[in-house]
Amino acid sequence: MKTTKAILFSLFFVLAVGSVSAQRGGNHDPVAQAEQQTEHLTEVLELTPEQTERVKAINLQFAETVKGAREEIGDERAAMREIVEKANEARREEMKSVLNDEQLVKLEALEADRERRQENGKKGGRKGGKDRS
Repeated sequence: MKTTKAILFSLFFVLAVGSVSAQRGGNHDPVAQAEQQTEHLTEVLELTPEQTERVKAINLQFAETVKGAREEIGDERAAMREIVEKANEARREEMKSVLNDEQLVKLEALEADRERRQENGKKGGRKGGKDRS
């Protein structure tokens, strides 16, 4: 279970950092961001309609927290990282109360795949895009 918690936290951190990085060039709407993340998780984790609504609310709260921090702090990476980590911890705890054990396992697999793609991108010098291997 400790491994599950660590992997789940890592996933949310990767999602948050990716969201922060992707949004630096524009002003993205937290509602749109939460909806996009929720759609993806609904499909991958096969969420029930009730779970989907709860996950959307969790994602919206996270997106609004990050956006507010970005507007207040700007490009101060260390401060942003700390805020994102705290927001991820809160989101992780809330998600644990929404997802069942099978869904948590799927979430771990999703996180592992993201990490693998990130590592491939770092080694190959590619930024963004889909992994073509």
